[in-house]
Amino acid sequence: MNLIAALVKEGLVTNEQIDDARQKQAGAKRPIQELLIEMGFVKEEDVIKTASKTFNMPIADLDKERTEPEAVKKIPYEKARRYGVCPLRIEGGSLVLAMSDPQDMIAIDDIGFIAGLPVKRILSPKSQISEWIAKLYQSDDALYDLLKNIVDDTKVGLARESETVGHAVGIDELKEGGSPIVKLINLILSDAIKSRASDIHVEPQEDFVEVRYRIDGDLKNIMKVPKKMQSRLVARIKIMADLDIAEIRKPQDGRTRITANGVKTDLRISIIPAFHGEKVVLRLLGTGKAGLRLEQIGFPPKELQIYKEAIVRPQGMILVTGPTGSGKTSTLYATLNHIKSEKKNIITIEDPIEYLIDGLNQIQTNPFKDVTFATGLRSILRQDPNVILVGEIRDRETADIAFRSSQTGHLVFSTLHTNNAVATITRLMDIGLEPYLIASSLIVIIAQRLVRVICPQCKEEYVPDKKLLDDFAGLIGSRETKKFYKGKGCEKCAFTGYFNRVAIIELLKITDKIRELITRKASEGEILEEAKKDGFRSLAEAGIEKAMLGITTLEEVAKVAGIGKEAPPKEAIAAPAPSAEPAAPPPAASPGSIKILVADDEEDILKVLGMRLNSAGYEVIMARNGKEAVEFAFRDRPDLIVMDVMMPILSGFDATKMLRSRLETATVPILMLTARKDKEGELEGLDAGADDYMTKPFDKDKLLARIKMLLRREAQKSGTGK
Repeated sequence: MNLIAALVKEGLVTNEQIDDARQKQAGAKRPIQELLIEMGFVKEEDVIKTASKTFNMPIADLDKERTEPEAVKKIPYEKARRYGVCPLRIEGGSLVLAMSDPQDMIAIDDIGFIAGLPVKRILSPKSQISEWIAKLYQSDDALYDLLKNIVDDTKVGLARESETVGHAVGIDELKEGGSPIVKLINLILSDAIKSRASDIHVEPQEDFVEVRYRIDGDLKNIMKVPKKMQSRLVARIKIMADLDIAEIRKPQDGRTRITANGVKTDLRISIIPAFHGEKVVLRLLGTGKAGLRLEQIGFPPKELQIYKEAIVRPQGMILVTGPTGSGKTSTLYATLNHIKSEKKNIITIEDPIEYLIDGLNQIQTNPFKDVTFATGLRSILRQDPNVILVGEIRDRETADIAFRSSQTGHLVFSTLHTNNAVATITRLMDIGLEPYLIASSLIVIIAQRLVRVICPQCKEEYVPDKKLLDDFAGLIGSRETKKFYKGKGCEKCAFTGYFNRVAIIELLKITDKIRELITRKASEGEILEEAKKDGFRSLAEAGIEKAMLGITTLEEVAKVAGIGKEAPPKEAIAAPAPSAEPAAPPPAASPGSIKILVADDEEDILKVLGMRLNSAGYEVIMARNGKEAVEFAFRDRPDLIVMDVMMPILSGFDATKMLRSRLETATVPILMLTARKDKEGELEGLDAGADDYMTKPFDKDKLLARIKMLLRREAQKSGTGK
């Protein structure tokens, strides 16, 4: 008698329940008894007791069994995980193997062939076997499921700073059978690079670890890693940067370099102790930014001409201001690229050095070695420099040395954290600089912010919100063109509507009249009024110009630059007629609710599923083709997707493959609906990355049970308990 027949005989399951489990067995590729347990038809303890009675095998407690590393080395993790077996030890020339299904002859034959030993079976619960696989292989089922879903052909290599520059050492663990945690880290790195992320945030929470990317200035949730993987995840990052893996109570900083498909990327790593564990931020510094040109920064033609004339002066002070992340460093690097030549000795002192540029002498500050901005600047002056870059003016000592250097035959660049160009003058006085020194040294001050650029692939005309038009009416004024654009959202921009960023810039040229005002400590208002006479434009005005040119949106300008006090709202301008009525987006889910995306081109099925899922307490998002399904999945991040196979524009197979190719949607459970009853169709869907399938027509109650099962399984993996 086999196990399933024994379960029926014992009255633990019904034939109808077995038929239901068999419907998904081909796709799930798992024993029926496991599916019966997962679907809630029978308890695991009842199954294992029945197996013990049927096969006359005692139940082994793995916590009391002896294990040997040599036995574990015989079987790759992927095989142990696939068959649900755990190698324990070699005993009497046989491999002792813990199994929950002693009838699985395929597993026994394959494991025996790989190990080169006969197999001795012992009976143990599947849940305990899974725990011991994780212990012995130092891995995790959720991590395995994630890695097997992702198709990523990026080859990642690691190069230590102590090694020859440009030489990348391949990571052995990338090969099959290597450490899953190494694979996960490299998967995150390669995915972040492909996603154009500037930073990766690894943030420990109470029940899981959140991984987020900063893309075009905004943070975006990507994935949740099980809490038990946290220490190994952080330890691997520390190893990459040669940091102390034993130190968990103090902040640590490090650097390393990786190559992804031959492209070098520098990583700047910061680790701080937080309440739920160590928080890690990896800044991705692509070497391409070191070669930026001034024309790529975002200067309007007039301001660019003024700036180019200023940076070729033999001496003086040029300041670039703005908050952290406003692109100041990129502007300064582009400036140095523009003016560097064999005739100039250019020296920088930075904290930290973000990009190495040929032709420059760059110094990294090191407070532990007494290399600060002030002490480093004194040493630089003894090196006969023509041009000096001081990473940031933070105190009076640094400011005083820098400004006096600009009066003795040196062109000096530096940065400050101020809200606008005019406020920089007040800030310098607050630091303690004398007005005459400021007035005589300054050539030009730039204040800048970064705004997101409309994606060129999905750019379309639109009508901004009326209140926004009213608020900006004073800045828009009587301009002839009153067309505005936005990005609809597409695969290129990850359905955000934006792709890359550009600077909006206000440039304050220090004229003789402004020097007089600085010397007599005139107010910011007086300096601003005088600057306007010479054509000065605020950040908001610079932003409006880019919005009118179709480079960015009014919403982005409002978020980044705000509305200048100098431009009070006027009568609302007439809104242009839209070129096409945009499709209404699906309703947004309330915070904390479970969102389910249903993709089907049959309205009747959408309606029925929507009502059924809503009545069960789920928030429903509806897509009518595969392309919409992918778009809504990236935009709304559902907790589960019910995906039809045969849909227009993009099939369910192709949509699933696209979702599985991106880390942020790789773990979203997908239940596929298909009218095809052949096994090949079911397997094709599962090969594409679906977690489960059902054939049409389907029982609505059974579909709801499958959905609950998938959600429960995903919650157990991530530790969210959602």
